[in-house]
Amino acid sequence: MLAFLLPALLPVVERLAQWLPRPAAYAVAEVAGRAWHRWSPARRAVVAANLARVCAATGRPTRGREFNRLVRRAFVEHARYWLEVLRAPSWRADKLDRMLTAEDWEEWRPVFAGGVVVGVPHLGNFEPFAHFLAVHGITGVAPVEETRPFALYRFLLKRRLVGGKGVQLVPLSRAMRPMMAALRRNQLVALAADRDLSGTGVPLTFFGHTATIPAGPATLAVRAGKPLLVARALRTAPEQFHGRAWAVDVPRSGDAAADVRALTEAMARRFEEAIAEAPEQWWGAFQPFWPDMRGSVPRKAAAREAARA
Repeated sequence: MLAFLLPALLPVVERLAQWLPRPAAYAVAEVAGRAWHRWSPARRAVVAANLARVCAATGRPTRGREFNRLVRRAFVEHARYWLEVLRAPSWRADKLDRMLTAEDWEEWRPVFAGGVVVGVPHLGNFEPFAHFLAVHGITGVAPVEETRPFALYRFLLKRRLVGGKGVQLVPLSRAMRPMMAALRRNQLVALAADRDLSGTGVPLTFFGHTATIPAGPATLAVRAGKPLLVARALRTAPEQFHGRAWAVDVPRSGDAAADVRALTEAMARRFEEAIAEAPEQWWGAFQPFWPDMRGSVPRKAAAREAARA
C-alpha cells in the first residue's frame, strides 16, 4: 500500500520541507527523530550496539545518560539528513560557499580537479559537499545503491548529489565502466565505502572489532593510477556544514592486490578518524555494521551488544 502511495506522497513531503522556514523545518525533523527513537526499539538496539563499539574505542561512555543521549541524537541527526535531501534542490548556488566551509579548499581544489577517487563514510551529509564541488566546476560520477521500493529510488536519484549536475549518479550495478571513464577524463569518482554490502571486502579491524571494508575505492585508484582521498561533511548547525578531506597516502608497491589491501586499510583508519569526530552523525550505524552483528538474527545480536554496554 505504501509503495503504491509513494509517488504521490513524496512530492508533497518535498514541497512541505522546502516551504517551511528553515528553523521550523529543523524543528519538525527534531520531533520526528525523537519519535523514531522512542517508538523503534529494534532499530534503537542496532544503533546503540554500533555506537557502543565506537564509543568504547574512542574513550566515550558506553552506558548511562550520556550514551543514551548520543543514541537519541543519532536519530535526530539522521532525520535532519533526510530533511536536507528534500531541501537540497532549493539550495541556491550563490549561498553554498556560506553553507559549507571546505577546510584548506585552495590546496585541495587542484587535487579534486585532476582526477581523484574519493571514499566517503555514511556520515553527516555529503550532499552539500557535492553541491559545493559542482559550483566550483568539479565534475564526476558517483554510484548509488538501487534501493527498493523503486519509486523512492527514482525520486532520490533526481535529488541526491546535485541530481546529475556536476556529479552524475549511476546505478551501482553498472558503475564500473562510467567510473573508469570519468577517471580517464580526470574527473572525480566518489563512493560511499564504509558499509560492505556484498560481504567481499577487505578484512580488517574497525573500532576494535573485525569488519570488512569495500575495496572498490582502492581498486579504482590502483587501476587508474589516481590518488585516493577520504572526505566528509559534518553538520555544524541547520544547513551549515564543515567539509574536510584526507589524502590516503600509501606507497604503491606495484603488486595490485597488496596495494589495494594497504590502501583500504589506510582508508578505514581515516573513516575511523572522521566518525570519531561526531559518532551521532554516522548513519551507517542504522544497520548492523560488523559481521558478527549480521546474519539470521541481527536484531537479537544487536540487543545483546546494547545490553552489555
